[in-house]
Amino acid sequence: MWYAMVGKSKTRSEARRHGRRPRRAGGFTLIEAALTTVIIGTGVLSILAAQQAYHRKNDWAQRVGTAMLLANELRELTLTLPMHDPITGAANMGPENGENSITDYDDLDDFAGPVTGGYGAGIVFDPPVNALRQSITNMNGWSQLITVANVLPDNISSSFTQPLGTTNLMRVTVTVRYQAPGKPAPEVMTTLAWVVGE
Repeated sequence: MWYAMVGKSKTRSEARRHGRRPRRAGGFTLIEAALTTVIIGTGVLSILAAQQAYHRKNDWAQRVGTAMLLANELRELTLTLPMHDPITGAANMGPENGENSITDYDDLDDFAGPVTGGYGAGIVFDPPVNALRQSITNMNGWSQLITVANVLPDNISSSFTQPLGTTNLMRVTVTVRYQAPGKPAPEVMTTLAWVVGE
């Protein structure tokens, strides 16, 4: 009998009787492997989502920065201009005869564009222009809208305006828009306004 037992491994029931746990095969169980896959997959997806959000924020910040630069180009262009034409004064609002483009504009009310009932429609520059009155090339989708209106001295910040030539304060507003490829309409990226007085 003793010879028969030599070399044979003990069964589970025998191992339990002697107080030892049976040996388990090495490696991961299916549940452990599945949980590891879920945890790692969730981490990777979180990193990808964070990276996408970063790229969107970066694109937006870059566009807003470009828009502010374009708005400041028009501010610099108009900074030294008088409110009204040096020759005709406030007799004519909007561009005078012979002032057909930005290179001819010599006062702020020229930037009011076509004037009806004392209010100008504004002028859109597409492609945008710089402070030297030159078109900026390679800026597809970008445009600048400049409007000019008179405001009351005690109410310069509201949207309430007066007809051109009726007060001594003029508010100039530049709105920069960008139309991304594939988008149906341009999006306002920034608005810059300032008040000029005589």
